Amino acid sequence: IGKALLFMASVAVAAIIFMVFLYPVVQKKMEERNKEKDVVYIQKDNYILAEGETGEDKDKLTEQDLKENYEQAMATLRAKVEDVKKCLVTVDIEQPTTQIPTVEKSETEVTGLVVAHNYSRYLILTSERLLSGGSRFVVKLGEDTQIEATAVCKDEVTGIGILSINELGLTKEQKDALSVAVLDNSYKVRQGDLVIAAGKIYETSKGIDYGTIAGIRTEYSKDNGYEVFETNITVTAGGFGILFNSDGKVVGISKASADSTMKFIGISDLKAPIETMINSQGIMYCGITGQNVTDELATKYGLPSGVYISAVDIDSPAYYAGLQAGDVINRINGESILTIQQFSEKLYQCADGDTMYVTAKRQGKDGYSDVLFSVNVQLKQL
Repeated sequence: IGKALLFMASVAVAAIIFMVFLYPVVQKKMEERNKEKDVVYIQKDNYILAEGETGEDKDKLTEQDLKENYEQAMATLRAKVEDVKKCLVTVDIEQPTTQIPTVEKSETEVTGLVVAHNYSRYLILTSERLLSGGSRFVVKLGEDTQIEATAVCKDEVTGIGILSINELGLTKEQKDALSVAVLDNSYKVRQGDLVIAAGKIYETSKGIDYGTIAGIRTEYSKDNGYEVFETNITVTAGGFGILFNSDGKVVGISKASADSTMKFIGISDLKAPIETMINSQGIMYCGITGQNVTDELATKYGLPSGVYISAVDIDSPAYYAGLQAGDVINRINGESILTIQQFSEKLYQCADGDTMYVTAKRQGKDGYSDVLFSVNVQLKQL
């Protein structure tokens, strides 16, 4: 009896030691391991390197396709459509169940793009308007199949939202039919390139159209700048679509516009925000609105090279660090910065609360001089 009691006491002591000291350590390691498995990483693109490419060979090939062999070029595009469709789904607000069947098409459904498959989740990029219009969502994988989806994050500035679905709710056939989209380097897109647009285009969420890049311009937004591709593809009001290049790879996400022709934000400028929206349910925030100092601006206004700050948000990290409108950022953490795209790249390499050392030129009586600012960047929850 004494031995039995001693054994039981030893087991109890060992259990207490494990629960108090060892279990929290083991649990923390398990949580960290699961968290690592659940992190999505998206390969980023270099804006400066892409800008340095002339694109002459590609432009010549596109011009030849259009002028000399248009039918062959279009046949090549059409051959990519089946691959394109594999990474597209239909997303909608969950409708209340009813015993009465209906054949009417939903007015709210839009296209979704499968951007990642990680651990047990498929991550789907779709329209922010849809996520703002409801609280429960479904992803449709066919005419008669739909699965409940969970809202992850949404961003009004870029107009994109992220949903996730659990792969445990899918059959093997359904999983085999889904494909994760290849997000290409949109900095290499050139005017005149042949493209495929898929999405809610002609009163249907499954529309497909072909066209060309009619123009490229840059729009500036909070802490970032976006290349915008103008196309000759028409769209109905409230349309949402995905832009693919002639290789069937994603190069753009449609941008809300009052015009009848579709405009797309280059996917390279969205990769870092998409990754952070998926992993952290937010975007990185500094609080500046800036634009690239082009040769024209430098000559006209005598500005130094870098990112000209046109505005600073009140109560933002940039504001508390002392940055002001009129400053020209030229270095981040000691590395040269020439464009707002490079600034955004450095910002998204930070985590919530990290210090980013910003060197900016500020104009004084004797011209511009360097000033160093310590900016504690934030993760802005969306």
